[in-house]
Amino acid sequence: MKRIIVSILVAIVCFTAPALAGNPKNISGLKFPELAFKPPKTVRVALKNGMVLHMLEDHELPLVDISAMVRTGSAYVPEDKAGLAALAGHLWRSGGTKSVAPAELDERLEFIGAIMETSIGMDSGSIGLKILNKDMDEGLSLFADLIKNPAFDEKRFAVIKNQMVEALRRQNDEPDALVEREFTKAVFPKHPFGVVPTTKTVNGITVEECRNFYYEHIGPESFTIGIAGDFNPEEMVARFEKLFADFAPAKSKFYPIPQVEDNIIPGVYLIDKKLAQTATRMGHVGISRKDPNFETARVMNYVLGGGGFSSRLMKEVRTVKGLAYSVWSYFTGGESASGSFSIGGETKATTTYEFISTSEGIVRQVVQNGVSPEELEQAKEAIINSFIFAFDKNSDVIARYLWIDYYDMPKDYLETYRDRIRAITMDRLKAVAAQYLHPDRMVIIVAGDKAVINSGLEKLGSVRTIEIEK
Repeated sequence: MKRIIVSILVAIVCFTAPALAGNPKNISGLKFPELAFKPPKTVRVALKNGMVLHMLEDHELPLVDISAMVRTGSAYVPEDKAGLAALAGHLWRSGGTKSVAPAELDERLEFIGAIMETSIGMDSGSIGLKILNKDMDEGLSLFADLIKNPAFDEKRFAVIKNQMVEALRRQNDEPDALVEREFTKAVFPKHPFGVVPTTKTVNGITVEECRNFYYEHIGPESFTIGIAGDFNPEEMVARFEKLFADFAPAKSKFYPIPQVEDNIIPGVYLIDKKLAQTATRMGHVGISRKDPNFETARVMNYVLGGGGFSSRLMKEVRTVKGLAYSVWSYFTGGESASGSFSIGGETKATTTYEFISTSEGIVRQVVQNGVSPEELEQAKEAIINSFIFAFDKNSDVIARYLWIDYYDMPKDYLETYRDRIRAITMDRLKAVAAQYLHPDRMVIIVAGDKAVINSGLEKLGSVRTIEIEK
């Protein structure tokens, strides 16, 4: 993949060099042909047991990179067991298999220089293996064993559980993580996306619950697997068919994640902490990645706060008023259901109100007036031009096809992406801004010194205090 990008860059240099040789200062009149770049395609194969493989063959280096998305997630865990999925995700790899003890698994992987990792997030899990081609048999054997027969070792469980509890305690001392956590709870009340682990819920989890969470719901049909590197696709399919022939289907299926309803209670929420700087998150329910307006929302957000120094938030909040070193806005673009829209940053305690009101005002301007033609074109060009770098590595290519398959996105999503960005108009962007930005219905989470900032916050409305678990 790198060779493709290098070739394109070389072509650009070769094309421009003669034109610049005669008059190096006269670059404004240069015309460039549009780069004909098509995203590489994977070979997709559905195995007899329901597993799906995406394969991308590349013999440049004797390496094989395997990654999988797994149908699981913390969204499927009861609220009183919040943290179970993340705990199980770490223990999955660390806890060894029924036939290979944790320490032995560590040693065997280290001996062949392989890396194998697992995790479980909100609505998907992952397992990955990076290995030299010559050690494929050993690596795939351990990979399959860890998928079919994880042991969830009790000693490793105790260590990881204690680490997780301690990390949650430390989170209360990290303002940015703290406001992010409370923002998530406020935007997604009564929804699995808004459930976060606490020391109480994690302390109540048992190793047997981790085992049951995995074995009850994980089967071959749960896996969408990507393989990139130095291998033969036909041989790889045969290997996987053999390795997973005895992998039984999941005993029960996870229920679909419910759609997000807008149940937020707008207003200001204060976490009282003696801090020189105030950490802030403000926003509301956002948009689904499957929504046909998502690309327009992304372009609009690039102008608002996603475009770095060229964005309105950075220009006004940082450059003009000097209220923050960094300020940004973001649509999470949930795949299973709607995500969130958020603005974040840190400012001096004494300028907390000005930071929030200025940011809120900029959002309101975009809703009322849209963006300028120059801003629209700059945002579109930046997003389109950065598209090629999303395929810098074979593992990046694989990751995108896994994502498309796992979330049932349109099959031509990558091929049509740039055309969809180009088609965005001023009127459409303004309509989407009005539909998906709500400056008067935002949840505003603030972590800062109440004695300094409270009088300013009261200008925004009534202030509710958030009591943090000790």
